[in-house]
Parts: sequence; C-alpha cells; structure tokens
Amino acid sequence: MIKRNLGLILVIIAMVLNILNFGFSNMSTKPLSFWLFLGSIFVLIAAFIKILITENKENKKSRSD
Repeated sequence: MIKRNLGLILVIIAMVLNILNFGFSNMSTKPLSFWLFLGSIFVLIAAFIKILITENKENKKSRSD
C-alpha cells in the first residue's frame, strides 16, 4: 500500500500541515489564506478517496487471481 500510494500520502501530510497552519482566530472569507485552507480540505478529501479507490481495485484484483 505504501509503495502504491506514496505520492498521495505525501499530499495528505502536506495538506494536514497546511490546515494546521491556518489561523482560526481571524477567519473571514476575504483573504487568500482562507481559500487556500478550503482548497487544502478538498485536496485532502480527494486524496483519501483516491487511496480508497486504488486499494479496492487492488483487493479485487488479488481476490480474482
């Protein structure tokens, strides 16, 4: 799993660090940092979904062999 999804795992780590770096005390929709925060959340969700899809395909392929 790690070898197949290493790029996605690194993306997840980067997005988590970006989300943790966001300042929640002054949250408004105007600054660019808020939109980067939202983008990080969407990329994080997409990376999790991609890992799940890839692993399900590999599990089905190994069961059929």
